[in-house]
Amino acid sequence: MNLHERVLSVLGCGAVDDVLIGAPPTISKEMITLLKIDEVICGTTSDHFNEGPNSLEDRYRVPKKLGIFKELKSNSCFTLAGIVQRIQANQSMFQAKIAKKKKAEADFYNEKYKKQEVATE
Repeated sequence: MNLHERVLSVLGCGAVDDVLIGAPPTISKEMITLLKIDEVICGTTSDHFNEGPNSLEDRYRVPKKLGIFKELKSNSCFTLAGIVQRIQANQSMFQAKIAKKKKAEADFYNEKYKKQEVATE
């Protein structure tokens, strides 16, 4: 899915009012006030590194202090590695499906044109 499709999927959830595209790595009090943010939600599984200036602890410090931070249990299929694995699995299935269709199509045309060549001779 591209960015717009992901945003539309999230907006399709009944509990979501808006999605901020290109959000800064750290959520400030000014941003919360300006955008009238009621909740900041993060999944339990993440690809983010938990060190340095953009660590999860720093990123969510202000929302936690304000009591608007919520953590939702998520599983590993939502990590970058999980998504790549699903894409690769689907790619091999799709390639197998295409190969099967190509073979069936080749067989069909071979049978069709063989019969016509025999009939014309």
